[in-house]
Amino acid sequence: MHNVYYDPGSFGLEIVAELEYSSGCYEFDTRVVWKDKKHKEFFTMRDSGCSCPTPFEDYSLANLDKLDLTTLRKEVKEEVAKEHKNISPETAQDFIRKVELATKSNKPKAKKK
Repeated sequence: MHNVYYDPGSFGLEIVAELEYSSGCYEFDTRVVWKDKKHKEFFTMRDSGCSCPTPFEDYSLANLDKLDLTTLRKEVKEEVAKEHKNISPETAQDFIRKVELATKSNKPKAKKK
């Protein structure tokens, strides 16, 4: 069975950016942003668990959320502000920057007159 995280190409996707919120010690809490290469849309999903399940093992393209950059920025900001955070502000900022660059470069360019 294909996995949207480990085999995004089978779904016509490519990973734009990912951010690991957990300590990585026998656990995962991962936020991923994908780009649909054919339709030029962006999707995101967050999955978490212990080391037993495979990240995103129960997800397909139908389960992914359309990217809402405002909501994503808010989530990342809240995670960085947590007392027991596992990500640095710089790592979070790099993640958001990658997503912003990908979405901006995807917009059609204005025609010159």
